[in-house]
Amino acid sequence: MFAMLVEINIKAGMEAEFLNVFAANHYGTRKEPGNVRFDVLQDPKITTRFYAYEVYENEAALEAHRQTEHYHQCVKDLEPLMTGTRSKTVFNWILPQDVSHEKI
Repeated sequence: MFAMLVEINIKAGMEAEFLNVFAANHYGTRKEPGNVRFDVLQDPKITTRFYAYEVYENEAALEAHRQTEHYHQCVKDLEPLMTGTRSKTVFNWILPQDVSHEKI
């Protein structure tokens, strides 16, 4: 497993539109068999900055996610809302080792 943190900065006043666009991606992703977690977070000090914290069983699950319609639609619909490109950081998964028995 591995985790990824995606930072998305949007234009001022577009927060509600961002949430409308990103909700479909969130709910679609949570239904994918290889997705373990998909959280959407907002910076409390910079309210136009959002993060997606994503956990997948493996790289194949992430690649499958990137082929879905909800992902492609989200990328397309986010483009006019963003102030720049998304930044991504990928992490090696350390703990917990067995998420089947964990609340995450």
